[in-house]
Amino acid sequence: MWWLTDQTRLRTERQAIEPLGAEWFQNPNWSVDGEFRLTLTFDLVLARGRFPLRLIYHNTFPVSPPSIRPVDGETRLSGHQYGAGGDLCLDIRNDNWTLDVTGADMIESTRRLLDAEAPGEDGAPVHAPSAHDFPETLSLRSDLTRFYVDPMARLVLAGDDIDGLPIEIGIDHRSGRAFMAYPLSIGGDGEHAKPVFTPEPLRKSCAVETGAAFVADAPTTKLQGIKTLGELRNLLGARLTFQDDAHWSVLLKGSDGGFTLLSHFKDDDELMCFTTVLAPFEANRSGVELADLKEKKVGLVGLGSLGSKIAVSLARSGVRRFELVDGDILHMGNLERHDGDWRDVGRHKADLTAHRLRLIHCSIETGVWRSAIGAQVSSQEAANVNQALASCDLIIDATANPDVFNQLAGLCLRHNRTLVWGAVYAGGVGGEMARARIDKDPSPYDIRAVINQYYETSDETPPIAAGRGYDGSVGQAALMQACDADVSVYSAHIAAFALDALTGVEPSNYDAHAYLVGLKRGWLFDGPFDARPIVVEAPIRRALSTGKETAIESEFIQSLFQGVSNETADTENDR
Repeated sequence: MWWLTDQTRLRTERQAIEPLGAEWFQNPNWSVDGEFRLTLTFDLVLARGRFPLRLIYHNTFPVSPPSIRPVDGETRLSGHQYGAGGDLCLDIRNDNWTLDVTGADMIESTRRLLDAEAPGEDGAPVHAPSAHDFPETLSLRSDLTRFYVDPMARLVLAGDDIDGLPIEIGIDHRSGRAFMAYPLSIGGDGEHAKPVFTPEPLRKSCAVETGAAFVADAPTTKLQGIKTLGELRNLLGARLTFQDDAHWSVLLKGSDGGFTLLSHFKDDDELMCFTTVLAPFEANRSGVELADLKEKKVGLVGLGSLGSKIAVSLARSGVRRFELVDGDILHMGNLERHDGDWRDVGRHKADLTAHRLRLIHCSIETGVWRSAIGAQVSSQEAANVNQALASCDLIIDATANPDVFNQLAGLCLRHNRTLVWGAVYAGGVGGEMARARIDKDPSPYDIRAVINQYYETSDETPPIAAGRGYDGSVGQAALMQACDADVSVYSAHIAAFALDALTGVEPSNYDAHAYLVGLKRGWLFDGPFDARPIVVEAPIRRALSTGKETAIESEFIQSLFQGVSNETADTENDR
């Protein structure tokens, strides 16, 4: 409590307040409230009346300003007030407060505000000019029902042909304290269907209500005042055909172009009115040219703490097509570092990662493979997984498993694909990352061999997994430990490394084929940001070319198709 520990400042406050004019500052009374805050009640006497007020010195004073509010905690005194009975918004406030300002200055500021808002000769209220911009996001804090309109939906709803169009609204009440509503579809499934940005998987977490959009001949301010079903029927008349015993929503477009969403619950005359939040029309924030990424496909093998974060980062950067491979499920212990949360515990990591990616952007496509490279699965399953990965432009190995690396390296060489791999070291001391691109880098086997030589010549035992299996944990004496911050930093490094390869930036932002990057002091690292680039002196890998070998078995291959052709002809004749 500052008034006990800094009594010099307490004296300064009292001495500054005592000489205030008695004609307008009356009945001062000092006290301490239930929170041990020093308070001063007083009457502010102006030509238009007497205003009982309370000055409250918060226990953070003088670092933050005191508050002045009505004594009764209920009265609305000004348009510059944080709700009825709340703090007055003065020209001295939190964003321009300095330590030399006193409570007396705050009282003087209150006088200026209430004087400026004295009603005019006609009795009409006068509002003092605003001295600052209050963010719209802060004004939403007390609005517990919100309707979020994405940019595409804004464009669609701005059109002249929306009256009577069917809509689907998703209402999410599970996340946070507010009910959030989103347009899931506009215009139905037929020829009138309109595009929206809302991801389809959002349906799984929302209560979905059907309804319709209507154009109303009334301003938005009036539409927002509709509270009952009767008032809505008076507005829309015969156009409103929904039944009282059903759930539905109505989106009203006002004469001023504003939107009002109203939801009706079965057999309830009261309507739920949502505050509309319009998404801004914004340019790409990632700095990555999205046109270079949206057609690229990334295969991600290993969706543990590292791989799940890499996947999300790539999706946010603009990658829209993924093949996800992991046969493991998420356990409670994984929540320390994994991108999933308690809603995902017990689910396969491939499934939950795909769901998270599809929630980032509506156009994201995912192939999900609950399998593991090199596991004892059927040959058909292994072939399916390998075929899916072979269709990717770039493959990322986030398993830290040398057996998986060997198979993926062979697959990338065979199908002319770029391979990126990486791992976080034990203790979160740092990590490794490397890549092998066609016509630019050596073979992934050559790069891996040089990295291993680096480890073998180290004076200290390298902090790498010594076992096999997922994350190299099979045969490992103890779990490889690293905190979420360590894994997050390194996943960002690998994601950026992969994006550089995907976009084909020339010259590349990375001069080396592999990097060992320190996150803290330990092993060979002097501290954070200590990067050890590794340049591999080996032949550059070239695209695998079939060349003249394509003709070696051409006659046999032709005979295979001839057999198929004859069988087809016989079948047609039998018909």
